[in-house]
Amino acid sequence: MLRVLSHYLPVRKALLILSETLILWAVLTLVGQSHLREPTHDLYRALSRDMFVSMSVETAMSHVMVNALAVALLVQFAISFNELYDFRVSLSRYERARRFLGSVASALLVSLSVVVLADIWHWEPAFDFPGLSLLQKIRMLVFGVLLSFSMLFVWRTLFHALLHKAKFYERVLILGSSKAAHTLAKEMREHAAAGYQVAGILPEEVLQTPGSELPAPFDPQITGTTDLIYDDLYVAEDGLRAKNGRPTYKSLEEMIAKEDINEIVVALGDRRGKLPTTALLRCRLAGIPVRDYDAVLENITGKISVEALRPSYLIFNEGFSRHPWAGLAKSLFDRTLALLMLLVLWPAMIATAIAVKLTSEGPALFSQERVGRDGVPFTLFKFRSMFVDAESRTGPVWATEDDPRITPAGKFMRKTRLDELPQLFNVLGGSMSLVGPRPEREVFVEELSQTIPYFRQRQIVKPGLTGWAQINYPYGNTVEDALQKLQYDLFYIKYQSSLFDLSILFNTTKTILLRKGT
Repeated sequence: MLRVLSHYLPVRKALLILSETLILWAVLTLVGQSHLREPTHDLYRALSRDMFVSMSVETAMSHVMVNALAVALLVQFAISFNELYDFRVSLSRYERARRFLGSVASALLVSLSVVVLADIWHWEPAFDFPGLSLLQKIRMLVFGVLLSFSMLFVWRTLFHALLHKAKFYERVLILGSSKAAHTLAKEMREHAAAGYQVAGILPEEVLQTPGSELPAPFDPQITGTTDLIYDDLYVAEDGLRAKNGRPTYKSLEEMIAKEDINEIVVALGDRRGKLPTTALLRCRLAGIPVRDYDAVLENITGKISVEALRPSYLIFNEGFSRHPWAGLAKSLFDRTLALLMLLVLWPAMIATAIAVKLTSEGPALFSQERVGRDGVPFTLFKFRSMFVDAESRTGPVWATEDDPRITPAGKFMRKTRLDELPQLFNVLGGSMSLVGPRPEREVFVEELSQTIPYFRQRQIVKPGLTGWAQINYPYGNTVEDALQKLQYDLFYIKYQSSLFDLSILFNTTKTILLRKGT
């Protein structure tokens, strides 16, 4: 994986994004410059604005290249919005074709809207193509985008074929027979973009018998359960042997060479007295990377594993850093964007308030005390989505699917997240951030803190209107759900940055519009 501003980006995804950006840029540049090469083209007569009167054909071509890149980035936005850089989607031929069609429509809508607005509002020379009228620009963009997507579709199919043929992935040997080892193997298979292939799982007991030969690494896909991990092994007088004619190896180094393994990941449930230090040291000095389970799972899944929730990890691990100016910059960014959102969304907020009043008795706004940064309580505002005094009989409980306490208008508001908009006033007031952990009620914080270690650590930052956990995990109402979300929250706190916040806001918009996780 590539590390970009403290965040990990799979190499395969980076190559795909870069290659497709170059294709888009090249095609749009060629289409945009083609009119300048026409024999009948009179640049001086065609250019109507004073700033372009003295422009040469070469200068005009350079302007086309710059603006073609800007349009290419807009098209990339549409592709990303349709999740075509998720390899689980892209590897499916049906999904790839379906989403490419959606991306074409989105790309045309976005690029044409921006170019038309740039022409109307005279954003010179942004998104302008010298020598073309507005109608000609529209025709050129439609042709360029359609041609670009045709080439991208062919390239995407070829790209996946080349990756498969070149075996562009890391073959990983997972050392350990714990639940963590099987969890890691499962996550590696589910996150195809990470570029890992599980060569197998090798039980740690195998390396603890001096002088014995090693069986081939166990493939968890054969059995699928932890209980069957030893089915392919039996105990002989001089150690463990493999059944059914599977090969054995004299050393871990021989196994790595014969099985074409690129990396070892240690996933032991308990390392005390079980870590094969000598064998791992020989592999490490021979140039084979040896990595810890926690770090690998974190890079693949974007969350800190349950097993990593221990003092030594939180104390000695990198991340969780705070720059003195970072808090001020985040607060300024939050309040500026919240104010802009209020200026744009106030009609939707007024319409929502009217809908709440018309469909149920009681006030349109709902306020409730939540736990904020450092455990300080604050009053959170939302549009009321439940009947008045909904908890008078049940007491404080999590919302559930088809919750009878939710009003008809409330169901729509929760699906579209309109009920959350008044929290923009919390952001302006400084009690919340746009991005952060979900604000919880004190009664739930107390309950979860007794069950989940380090649950209160999520309170070292301001709660957010949206967050890394909210976009990666659906709404939950159990302790297990809270634990899963805590892992995402701690990952966000560890790698918090402006770039990360922008990514989360973009994905939140995509989640709302695509109706995911509602």
